[in-house]
Amino acid sequence: MEVELKLLLSPADNDKLLKHPLVAAHARAQPRTQQLSARYFDTPDLHLMRHGAGLRVRKADGSWTQTMKAGGSVQSGLHRRNEWEGPVDRPWPRLGKLRKLIGEDGQWQALLDSADLKQRLEPLFVVTVERRVWDLDVDGSHIEMVLDHGRIERHGHQVPVNEIELELKEGDPASLFSFALQLQEQIPVRVSNTNKAERGYTLCRQTGTVPYRAKPVQLDAGATVSDALQAVLGNCLQHIQRNENAVIEGDDAETLHQMRVGVRRLRSALKLFDAVAACPPGLLEDISWLGTQLGAARDWDVLLTSTLGQVQATPGGKGGLLDLQALALDAARTARQRAAQALLSARYSRLLLALGLWMQQLTSEPGLQAPADDFAQWTIQRLHQKLLKRAKRMDDSDATTIHRTRIAAKRARYAMEFFHTLYRGKAVRDYLKTLSALQDELGQHNDLVVADRMLQELAEAQNGAAAGVDFARGYLRAIHAQRGVDPAEIRRQLHALRQPRAI
Repeated sequence: MEVELKLLLSPADNDKLLKHPLVAAHARAQPRTQQLSARYFDTPDLHLMRHGAGLRVRKADGSWTQTMKAGGSVQSGLHRRNEWEGPVDRPWPRLGKLRKLIGEDGQWQALLDSADLKQRLEPLFVVTVERRVWDLDVDGSHIEMVLDHGRIERHGHQVPVNEIELELKEGDPASLFSFALQLQEQIPVRVSNTNKAERGYTLCRQTGTVPYRAKPVQLDAGATVSDALQAVLGNCLQHIQRNENAVIEGDDAETLHQMRVGVRRLRSALKLFDAVAACPPGLLEDISWLGTQLGAARDWDVLLTSTLGQVQATPGGKGGLLDLQALALDAARTARQRAAQALLSARYSRLLLALGLWMQQLTSEPGLQAPADDFAQWTIQRLHQKLLKRAKRMDDSDATTIHRTRIAAKRARYAMEFFHTLYRGKAVRDYLKTLSALQDELGQHNDLVVADRMLQELAEAQNGAAAGVDFARGYLRAIHAQRGVDPAEIRRQLHALRQPRAI
């Protein structure tokens, strides 16, 4: 199993790394330099990639080595993957030798036994880098640090490569994060959840940036609370980081929405496990900051793409709505740029590294070794009772009480989604369906409340927008009054809802 932390940095900062006193203090010897050229292989229909594997043949010092990496996980830039590697006598894979390396692992043997795989393999892209390698001793761990500078190329199209890899050869994975945090104090590195193979496949598919939605959390029947904690937090981090580049480089509102949802899920997860593993206050503060940065941009997206579209008239005279939409578009672009800058900031990088370090350092306290199904049952019962209490206090004339009920429904829904594999039957689907519908209904109500506040702020910032804003606010308030929530009906639905039981 390969365990490594990937960090991105600007080529302009490479000299800082080479001369960094921290590196010199931990290095066993002077760095060695290699020229590497690797060809990545797959079938025309990307058979290996679709099954979570990557196959390459790399030339170094005149010799060829084939490597297959497969499966594993990534969280906070920490990559854990199965790896099989061995020498070959040509710049092309030797599948027979690879099968011997894999041994009795049936899943990956079956992948290589796919019909006509040998005949269908072809080189898809080439990675060429100059690599500097250091052997480090850090807190009793042996770490291999490499700096790769070069490119990924396919059919004349190129993407640059400039990254640090910290591979754990022996010791504690926490030492990778600890060392990276010290580097980050003087060198602006970014955490990367994407390896070279994935970037090469992006060149092949030319898909650009697309929204990444959360995948279901998978928990075994005998899972402990510690198992659940790592799985849930890792799932939330993947949801956040898989949308990171799309938010930085693109303008799709859905990618920003998904990243914001990922942050909300992370915050909910940390609250769920607070009794057994309290997150450090500084981390919670940084996560809240990230949510605020993404939330501000998302609120403008909702106003522009959804809420203002409900105004079926022309406020402020001819062209008034168009003028208002133009102002909202400018504000949305500005908020999006601020969100992108937040993701490029040192604070965001520190957040990911510090969160990864904290997750690696969680101690084996009794509460973390308890059965996950008991913890899930207690947690969901507690959140369900809180939801009922919030619904009981809900008043359709008080937006605060409606908002609190929506948050309680969201937290109960997220908890059930996190623990769903520990439950069975139709009750789980009904529970999630009801809470999802309730969250959507109350969310639409909240969107109108937020829109009214934002339009008021827009009028105060733009003197010429007052007439159009006043018309739009009046129109949306009328919609708000017409679509008011029915607290009694919501309470009836929640009391009739059967709470699922753990297996």
